[in-house]
Amino acid sequence: MAGTVTEIKHNLGKPDQSFSCRLLYRGGSRMVISYRSAREYRQGDILIPPGTLTLAYYEEGLQYILWKMIGPDGSLVGHYVHLCDRVRIGPDRVEYDDQLLDLWFFPDGRCRVLDEEELRQACDRGLIEADTADRIRMSAEHVRRRIHTITADFDALLDSRGLAQHAV
Repeated sequence: MAGTVTEIKHNLGKPDQSFSCRLLYRGGSRMVISYRSAREYRQGDILIPPGTLTLAYYEEGLQYILWKMIGPDGSLVGHYVHLCDRVRIGPDRVEYDDQLLDLWFFPDGRCRVLDEEELRQACDRGLIEADTADRIRMSAEHVRRRIHTITADFDALLDSRGLAQHAV
């Protein structure tokens, strides 16, 4: 099922972002895409080496997107979780509304919450209501508690669809 899809991230108070990605799987309300970075970049203070492969899982109705990040040497760099709303999967695109707060899970299972300050500033500026920010934080806690199940389910999907070879 090789092909290209556009990932569109709708940002709150900032321009949307679009990324061209490789389609690995589309089935009903689920999609797996991949992207290999050509250069080094950062997620907060976390360094992502050049050549890192991102396997990204999207499912309509979920309040998050899961990225499994694999270094050029085949080792797990970590899992990155975007909290989001309204994942929409189309024939040539996947779109979602960013909810500002993100989670980084190190290979040893430790979790770091990212962008809490950005969420607080959005509240202060009136871009989101306090109860919405509280719901986003509750979603983050729910994902944090379930991350082992979430990642195991994703790995099982990769294995069952023969996509695990894309992780090397």
